[in-house]
Amino acid sequence: MSAMLSSLTNSRLGAYVPQVAVSRYGSKPVYVPCVPFRKCTSAVPVPVKTVQEGNSVRLMPAAAAPAGAAADPHWKQAFAELDKPKAERKVMIAQVAPAVRVAISESFGLAPGATTPGQLAESLRCLGFDMVFDTLYGADLTIMEEGTELLSRLQAQLEAHPHSEEPLPMFTSCCPGWIALLEKSYPELIPYVSSCKSPQMMLGAMVKTYLAEKKGISPSDISMVSIMPCVRKQGEADRDWFCSGGAGVRDVDHVITTAELGNILKERNINLPELPEGGWDEPLGSGSGAGVVFGTTGGVMEAALRTAYELVTQQPLPRLNLSEVRGMDGIKETEIKMVPPPGSKFAELVAARAAAKAMDEAAASAGAIKWDGGSNFTADDGAKGITLRVAVANGLGNAKKLLTKMQTGECKYDFVEIMACPSGCVGGGGQPRSTDKQVAVKRQQALYDLDERATIRRSHENPAVQKAYEDFLGEPNSHKAHDLLHTHYVPGGVDTE
Repeated sequence: MSAMLSSLTNSRLGAYVPQVAVSRYGSKPVYVPCVPFRKCTSAVPVPVKTVQEGNSVRLMPAAAAPAGAAADPHWKQAFAELDKPKAERKVMIAQVAPAVRVAISESFGLAPGATTPGQLAESLRCLGFDMVFDTLYGADLTIMEEGTELLSRLQAQLEAHPHSEEPLPMFTSCCPGWIALLEKSYPELIPYVSSCKSPQMMLGAMVKTYLAEKKGISPSDISMVSIMPCVRKQGEADRDWFCSGGAGVRDVDHVITTAELGNILKERNINLPELPEGGWDEPLGSGSGAGVVFGTTGGVMEAALRTAYELVTQQPLPRLNLSEVRGMDGIKETEIKMVPPPGSKFAELVAARAAAKAMDEAAASAGAIKWDGGSNFTADDGAKGITLRVAVANGLGNAKKLLTKMQTGECKYDFVEIMACPSGCVGGGGQPRSTDKQVAVKRQQALYDLDERATIRRSHENPAVQKAYEDFLGEPNSHKAHDLLHTHYVPGGVDTE
């Protein structure tokens, strides 16, 4: 058990409770909800207009949409900077999302996963990028922050409501399509959503702060380019407050989709399948197998549970391949039992809940049982542990069905993953088009294969992430981590600001 894991278990879990965390970018609602989980009676309509940017489509408020021709697509803006003489341009840095590595081969007529992540990294260097990082690093950071946040909320719930076994719940936050739906149609659910930025934005923030500091580069002299499977990622990057390196310095400057990158490589005669193996740059290039499975439905849940389970029980999750949340079903659900060790904070809270339940039962029996107020309860009373109820919604249609059931009380969960695209990021709108009806399943399996082959399969075991916390961030959910790696949401959507 690493020192970081022990410190998380013993110190950070109770530090997440303040009602609002304030950063230099304004207030961020990160509190534990104390109101019933219910349906809002009205949504906030926002008139929007679609704007074409190359192969990408962005939603903008009707009043703000350009009257004339659309601006250059972001891939063109990125390469206009990249193609300048090196002495005259910014430091060009690329990051690559998990789902991109298994779909880019299709641009060359090959099966999903036929080319390697190392070849993909090498192709970006051939295009002229100065550094190439893996978004898996950002995914591991996300799990460190989101897993700690989940357990902090769970602990606060146990402390505040020892007589209740109601769920939290907490929703994932890394999908911009889901966040757009949340803000516009379910603004009353904002307190229940993780405050964590997506992996793309976490890595962008670390590049413009941690990396810039280590390399002695001004954040304004860095151009951060994300290669993503999703057409909504540019809109996510454009949120006004994602400027960790200073006012006007975007954490992520440009987003290029998988399909756009495939076209660019072919136009520039870079034959990806024939390239030698390259590597990711450090210190932000190492990722775990848990980060890899982020790219498919159920992957964020699976990655989070691998870490959250160990935080509570101080034992590795016995089975890393959680088949219950894998596959293409519309809604997947399961329960994970976590038994905290004697003497831990969670063991105390579980015992307190058992005492409270016994007290309620005694009161209901009208004095038939003599009750001692719980004075005889010991750590052994926490042996039944905590049952974490989790669910995965595959696509927004299934998400709406799941939310309706949760709001009516038909089902209850503590942790819910929602991905807007059916099959998750592997089926994103920026991926290569395919006539193969099984292509999403094949891409998913290619990700699972990469996870199986990974030396490190749990996010908290990533030494590069551990180093970042040791040297720069402090601890997960620390003030600095919140300032750089967490965000807030806007009822009605950012277009209304």
